[in-house]
Amino acid sequence: MKRPVNGRFAGCVAACAIAALLAGGVVPALPSGYARAAESAPAEQIPEAAIRARLEAMLPAPWRIEALMVEPLSNAAAQSPEPQAAARVTAKLVLGAPTYLVDSREGPVTFLRPAADAGLVKSWVATALGTRGANGWTVTLTPQTPGLLEGIGNPAAELPGRTVVLGTAEARGLREQLDRDAAQRLADDTERRRQEEERLAQQTAAAKAEAARAETERRAVEARIAQLADLRGKLAGNDRAMRLAAFEAALGGNDPALRQTAMEAALQSRDPVVANLALKDWIARRRAVPVQLYATKEDPSSEVVVQNLGPMTLEIDGFSPINGALAGKLGAPGYSIARPSSIVGTLAQTELAVNSFGCALTLRLTEHRTLDGLLRCQTLPTLIARITLD
Repeated sequence: MKRPVNGRFAGCVAACAIAALLAGGVVPALPSGYARAAESAPAEQIPEAAIRARLEAMLPAPWRIEALMVEPLSNAAAQSPEPQAAARVTAKLVLGAPTYLVDSREGPVTFLRPAADAGLVKSWVATALGTRGANGWTVTLTPQTPGLLEGIGNPAAELPGRTVVLGTAEARGLREQLDRDAAQRLADDTERRRQEEERLAQQTAAAKAEAARAETERRAVEARIAQLADLRGKLAGNDRAMRLAAFEAALGGNDPALRQTAMEAALQSRDPVVANLALKDWIARRRAVPVQLYATKEDPSSEVVVQNLGPMTLEIDGFSPINGALAGKLGAPGYSIARPSSIVGTLAQTELAVNSFGCALTLRLTEHRTLDGLLRCQTLPTLIARITLD
């Protein structure tokens, strides 16, 4: 009698037969029921929470998701080593706060104009591609209308400066204040420029006046130099008549510099006539003339006499420029013979001779503008005498 066939044994035999066929390169034909079961296996889908999280990260701050619809798409990346899924995402987005655009900026104030009101609804469509890894789903969203949320501005809190919406009372008040401030700044700038221009004009005028004064002074100095040079040239010239005329003109004027120049040139002149005129003018303007005394080398006792004699003075009581006659007193306090006494004197050309009771003084003009000579007194040694023509 035969044993009935064991079912497990039969299944094992069938499986072993299929494996042998596969190893030999033969693909067995599966029943149609098995194929339909494989094709109808459900595709993996992106979780809505992952899509929502990704979308919220992409949205600007004032937008929020009101509704979200996810439609799975065929898996185009079936050959990827990681599970992937695609979906069409349609989101209803609502603007959570009013937005504004910057109209203008003036200093710290930013004027805004409304762009969109709160509650604005936008339908946002995108394609989602998700990849599931060890840490969960990674979702990429590709918007079909990338610029849908652009051009509607930003909330006032995100804009710089002190924000004011156009058309409000605050905006009108600030605009008026800014206009007043601008007008005041313009007035201040205008006044400052006017003052600067006035100051510049004053400085320019002062500089011109100083330049004119300097030019006038320069010309006056040049004219003065030319005048003095002309006088010196005439006094040093070969024409005696010219020398005399120039000297008399200088002495007869009220110009001290010309007078002094003429005197210096005349006293240093080798023309005795011009020098005589200068000496006469000099003596006529003096009342007391100090006479300097010096010892001589020939008489050693003259040094003691000079020390004991004291200062000698020629006092002029009268002088005649016509004939050079001189009257007055001459003397020194040290010795009785030289004590002041009346004199009779004469200026002849460039020589001055003075005679007193016991002394005689003779002097001659030198090129050093001095009258040098000798003092001879009875009972006293001869001394050197000098009058400086200052």
